[in-house]
Amino acid sequence: MSDLSDGPTVCEARGYLPAILVPLTVSLERFPDRATADDPERHLRCALETHTDDRHCALVLKLGEVSTGSVWASWSTGRFPETVGAIADCLAIDSDTNEPCSGYSRHPGRHSFKLHDPLDELSRTLSY
Repeated sequence: MSDLSDGPTVCEARGYLPAILVPLTVSLERFPDRATADDPERHLRCALETHTDDRHCALVLKLGEVSTGSVWASWSTGRFPETVGAIADCLAIDSDTNEPCSGYSRHPGRHSFKLHDPLDELSRTLSY
């Protein structure tokens, strides 16, 4: 991956998936034996490029089949998500590295492989 430390960054907004949305999240998996109540990500981090509006989106559950997409939650700053939905995955692939975008189809902003993630840098620093 190229050094993007001076470029656009991933949004730093955080959220939390309420327990009431976990059953709905799991029910969106077409193959029920592939998802349990322990699988959805509950600690959310906006996956979009840093933005000025207060709507954020985070991946909650990667669905079992490539063609089924993933479950995403969206929320407004200062609020919990109120619903989740299955959205097709972004099909963009970095032509230099073959890294796929980790976003959803037609997401706003740049693709994930074009964004600097300060947490990746922190992880590298803390690795032994």
